[in-house]
Amino acid sequence: MVLAVMHLPLTSTPVVIDSRLEPTPERIEILEAFSDLPDVRRAAGKRHHMALCLALFTLAVTAGNRGFLAIGDWLA
Repeated sequence: MVLAVMHLPLTSTPVVIDSRLEPTPERIEILEAFSDLPDVRRAAGKRHHMALCLALFTLAVTAGNRGFLAIGDWLA
């Protein structure tokens, strides 16, 4: 998979942030949501933080990937 990096020009014009994207009590970050879950894996199986894995899997599925191979390709 090829990732494109976009460089935005620096301007003196202030950037207006959409107020819908500001954190509110109703919105929580995806890592926060998964960090409250207990990690039931054995110590030998804990290579990565569970909250990060669940967040990445959720993003992969949200992006339209179905199945382990598709999710793995998306993550790679």
